[in-house]
Amino acid sequence: MKIDKRKLVGACGNYCGKCSDYIAYVTKDSELKKKVAEEIKKQFGMDISPEKIACEGCWGDIHNAWAASLECKIRQCALTKGILTCAECDSFPCKTYNEQFDNHSQQAKNINSIKQIGIDSWLLEM
Repeated sequence: MKIDKRKLVGACGNYCGKCSDYIAYVTKDSELKKKVAEEIKKQFGMDISPEKIACEGCWGDIHNAWAASLECKIRQCALTKGILTCAECDSFPCKTYNEQFDNHSQQAKNINSIKQIGIDSWLLEM
């Protein structure tokens, strides 16, 4: 099964392809799943068993409280507009985006890069 690398870019500009939650799930790496579970407990106070670590990224089918979320307002906005990322939106950066990320965040830098060079060229750099 070939993965559409474009779907590894979250609407906000987060690159799921380098996320340990995503990597642990798709590679079935049990040690990495343990580390991710420990990090989730540390960050969110959620006691998750390593077997429950599962994320397919923003555009995947798995959504949960610590990974990609169906409730993400940026993702919902992109879906409504029929776009993959905020780089395609003339309103970027908008109030919805700025409520979650500031202009200096890695996500905003990624969106600006995607706007400048296009998503396919940006993905080659990743």
